[in-house]
Amino acid sequence: MTARLLADVDTGIDDACALLHLVGAHRLGAGPELVAVTTTGGNATARDCALNTAAVLDLVGRADVEVAVGAETPLRRPAVTTPETHGDGGLGHARIDRRPEWLSPRPAVEVWLDELRAHPGETTILCTAPLTNLALALRVEPRLPFLARGIVIMGGSFYHPGNTTPTAEWNTWVDPDAAKEVFAAFEGLPEDRLPVVCALETTERIEYTPALLDGLLADAGASPVGWSADRPRVAGPAAATGRPVLDVLADALRFYFEFHHDYDQGYIAHLHDLFAAQVAAGQARIATRATVVDVEADSELLRGTTVHDTRDIWGRRPNARLVTANDPAEVFAAFARAVGAVVAEERTSDGGAPAR
Repeated sequence: MTARLLADVDTGIDDACALLHLVGAHRLGAGPELVAVTTTGGNATARDCALNTAAVLDLVGRADVEVAVGAETPLRRPAVTTPETHGDGGLGHARIDRRPEWLSPRPAVEVWLDELRAHPGETTILCTAPLTNLALALRVEPRLPFLARGIVIMGGSFYHPGNTTPTAEWNTWVDPDAAKEVFAAFEGLPEDRLPVVCALETTERIEYTPALLDGLLADAGASPVGWSADRPRVAGPAAATGRPVLDVLADALRFYFEFHHDYDQGYIAHLHDLFAAQVAAGQARIATRATVVDVEADSELLRGTTVHDTRDIWGRRPNARLVTANDPAEVFAAFARAVGAVVAEERTSDGGAPAR
C-alpha cells in the first residue's frame, strides 16, 4: 500500500518549500505520494494560492496533481492576506508561469472526501493554511478523523510569542472559528486519531539562512546566489542558477529573508510549513504530547490565541498531539536532499527544461 498525502495550503513561500520537499522526498522513496492539493485563503487569496501551487507543481513535473480552490473567506470573518510577508502574488520576488486551466473545477471539500472515502486509512492530510477547509470537511463528514491516515496541522502558539499579534499565530488568527471548531471535533478520540500540531515553538526553530540556501544550491550543482542584508535590494527575479526550480526557490526566499530582516528577526526565513510537511511525510524526528487545545474566537484582543491545558484544569479529554521537540539540522538536510532530487529530475527533461 503506497502512502498518500493530501495538502491544504495557502501558497505562500514556505508552502512552496513544503511542496518542493514533498515532491522530492517521494522521488527519493522517502515520503508519501502527493495526490491532491487544495487551497484556503491566507497568505494570498485562495485562487492565487491555487495558481501558485499549480505553477510550482508544473515546474517540478507534477502537473498531474489535482489542485482545487477551497474556501475564499474564513467561516464568519472577512478575508485577509499578507502581501508584506509573501509578496503581492504570494511567491516573493519569484515569477512563475500561472495558468488558470491547470486548476480543478471541483470544490476542495469534494476533493478531500472523494480521496478519503476511496482510500480509507491511506491518506495523510497536511494543513499549512487556516483551517477553514478542514472545518467544512468535518461538517460534511464527521468520520473524517477515522478515514484519514493522520492529520498534521501547522498552526498555533503556546509557549512562544505570536507572529501576527502578541499571542496569536497567523493561521489561527485568520480563521479562529475554524480552528476552534476543528479541535472540538477531535476531543475524546483515540490518541492515534488526534491531529499532530506543529506550533511556533517548533516551527520558528526552522530558521533558514542564506548560507543554508547557498549550500543547497552547491549540493544541487549550482552556483551560490550570495543573498545578504548588505546587498542592494532588487525587486523581482535576480537569481541566475541555470535551473528554473532553483531560481524560483532563491528569489522567493530572498523576499522572505528581507521580510524577516525588516521585522528585526535577522536576515533569515522561518520555514514553518517545510517542517510540518516533513512531519506529515514521516521524516521528522519529533516528540509529542497529547493535550487539550482551545482557541479564542470571540475577543478581538486575543483573537486566534491558542491555549492548552497542561494541568487538567478543564477536565476535558485530549484533542491534539502537540509537537514539543524537533531537530532543525535534520530538517535542513532533508530539504536539501529533496530539492536535489527535484533538480536531478529536471536535468533529465527534454532540453534541460522542467518536465511538463
